[in-house]
Parts: sequence; C-alpha cells; structure tokens
Amino acid sequence: MNNFLEKIGIKGNLKKNFGIIILLAFGVAIISGLPFFRFEYYDVYLTTYNLTNTQMGVFGSIIGFFGIISYLFGGVIADGLNVKNIIVVSLLATGISGLIHLLPIGFYGLIIIYAIWGISTTFAFWPACVKAIRVMSDRTNQGKAYGFFEGGRNIAGGIIALVALILFRIGVSGMDNKVLAMKYVILFYSSVNIIMAVFAYYFIKDDKMVMASGSVNFCGVSKLLRNPAIWIICLLSFCNHVFCLSVYYYIPYTTQILGASVAFGATLGVLRRFGSIGGNITGGYLTDKIGTGKLMLWAYIIIFLLQIILLLVPVNPLFVPVVAILYVLILVFFNMNYAMSWTMISQSNIPLEYSGTAAGLISTVGSIPEMFVSISAGNIIDKNPGITGYKYIFYILTAIIGIESILIYVWIKHLKRKEKNCKIDESTKEDIKVCMH
Repeated sequence: MNNFLEKIGIKGNLKKNFGIIILLAFGVAIISGLPFFRFEYYDVYLTTYNLTNTQMGVFGSIIGFFGIISYLFGGVIADGLNVKNIIVVSLLATGISGLIHLLPIGFYGLIIIYAIWGISTTFAFWPACVKAIRVMSDRTNQGKAYGFFEGGRNIAGGIIALVALILFRIGVSGMDNKVLAMKYVILFYSSVNIIMAVFAYYFIKDDKMVMASGSVNFCGVSKLLRNPAIWIICLLSFCNHVFCLSVYYYIPYTTQILGASVAFGATLGVLRRFGSIGGNITGGYLTDKIGTGKLMLWAYIIIFLLQIILLLVPVNPLFVPVVAILYVLILVFFNMNYAMSWTMISQSNIPLEYSGTAAGLISTVGSIPEMFVSISAGNIIDKNPGITGYKYIFYILTAIIGIESILIYVWIKHLKRKEKNCKIDESTKEDIKVCMH
C-alpha cells in the first residue's frame, strides 16, 4: 500500500495519515446524508409530509440558522477539544434524530429535527475535520490532501446514496408504495450514522487525531478578522453555498418540468457524488502543480460557460440526458473548486493553531445562505409555476459563478501584493512572512 501511495505522489505526512483522512471523509459523507436527502426524493418527500415548496425551503433555513451559531462557536471549540469525541457525539445525535424522523410527525416536528441536524452536522464537527486535514498533511501536498478528502467523501456519499436508491427501488417495485420506500431510505441513513459512531469510538485512536490545545480561546477570531484574505475566502464560501444549495433544483427540474421519474432524479443525486470524485482528486493534483488561484479561476470560467449552455437547452423530455450530462459536468468542476477552497487557508498564511477557528468562521459566513436560499427558491417556484420559476433560479446560479470568478481574481491579486511585501531572511534560509498576521 505504501508503495502504491508513493507512486501516485502521496508522500510525507499525507502518506502517514492517509488512512485517517479517508476515514474522516467517510464520516463527513455519512453525517451529511440525512439533512439533504430530501432533495433527491423531492416529490415523494413533499407528498409524504404534505408540504409546499416554500415549507420545504424552511428546512434549509432552519439548518442555516443553527449552522451559523454552531460554526461560529464550533470552530473555536475544535481548536480546544478532542476531535474523536466531537465525531462520535455528532454522528450519534444525527442518527438518533433520523430515527425520530420516522415517527408520524408534522411540519413543526420536522422543524425540530432539522434544527438538531443544523447543530449535529456542523458545530465543531466540520471545523475539526478541516483542521485535521491541514495538520496531517504537508504544505506542499495540501491540494492532494483536501482533494482525496473530498473525493473520499464523495465516494462514500455515492455508495451510501446508491444503496439508498436500491432500497427505494426495491420498496417501490415490491410494494408499490413510494412513501414507505422513502422511510426505508431514512432508516438506512439513520442506521449508518449510528454504526459509524460506534466504529469511530472503538477504532479511532486519539493519538492519530489532531492534538487539541486543551482550552477554548476566542482571541483567534479577532486576529483572523484583521487578515483581508479571510474576508475574501468567507465571501467565496458564501457564494459557494448559494450555488451548492441552488444547484439541487436541477433534480426537480428534470422530474417536474422535463418529465423524468423520481428514481431518475435520485439517480442524478448518485451521479452528482460519483461525478464529483474526479474533480476533487484531479483538482488536488493540479492545485499542487499550478496553484490554487489559477486552477479555481479556470474552473469557474468553465462552469459559467456550461451554465450558459444549459440555459439554452430546449425544454423537452428528449433533452433529459443532455441536462443530466451538463449537470454532472458542472458539479465536477464545482467540486474541484469546493475542495481546493480549503487550501486557501494555508496559502493565506493563517496560523496553524487557528485552523479550526478559521474553518468555523468561513463556514459561519458560508452557512448564511442556508437561511434564505432554499426558502427563496421554493417561493420562486410556487409563485412562478412551471419553467419560469426554475429559469429564475438558473439565472441566479450563473450570476453567482460570475461573482466567484471575480473573487478568485481579487484573491490572486491580493496574494501577489502580499508576496511583494514579505521579507526573506537569507541568514536562516527560511521565509519569514512578516505579513503573516
């Protein structure tokens, strides 16, 4: 295994900690399934709980609201507490909430469940993972580290979504009951969260995880806010999440407007994960070779062009395969950039000891769209029936990618200016980044 890793360029700390990085990726994939599976079974979910598109959007707003609070404090806590404990508790809370989801509850009961997920799937869990990846890899191969992390996350997510889809198809074909079949999907997602929590408790060793400082300190927040780069990354994260939450609506677009089946929509959700793997891993290698800024700028330009093409595709059931291909391609390049956006933390010279705090701060700003994107999109669709509502959403997606292209360009220019102001201490043969703080 070590020889294979070296052949594909995995060396140093990344090779030493490769297994734990993939394990973390699987944990993230598993915990992310329940809060967002509703998009892949959109129509059935609406029918099962008698919801409107706007009410469906409320769940995203709930996750966003609690996510903002969770990320803000969770990032700091991730710098001071044990990562293993954070992972175990988060997975358990998410899985148990999923089992409660199976009970005959109404709209307000679902709000409570999504509020719990807004805390359990964010809080210190995600910042802790981001910090762990940075610490367990070298500066020269962080692109690969985050690429394989996101790639592993998508592989695990794809496998889990595929199994869920198979269960759904079996339920539909065997019992001709889509509602019951969807509950099998919920039961499956809940079970894998609980199983993963037990696995993490017994098999993850504390000495393999990031060493915590043992105390929670909020001083890092004020220091980070004085770094202009953190603001650029935060804005990029904000736009990334607007796009990420809105792009899901291509699935109900294919089912409600183009006439594809619910199972086909769920299949698109599976393809979204598997199609993203190539982008994650390829992006990791490319960013270590040509640089994060250049790679992300070109990727955003390609996404922008693909969005334009998608807008020009005729609204006709015959073009469902074309829409599906474009959808997957867009997500391949988008996930390439999403994975590489975390390498911007180290490239912006953010101190290692504030990695969790930085990830929490970035995720706080990034989660703000969850408060309004889903509910706004649902409201747009309800007030503009048919193709019109979806077109409005797709125009917004295209504009967001244009904004992200500009932000990356600004970030590249900022780093170049900062590099000119850095002094090099030749006597120690080390780069002394006086502009570091």
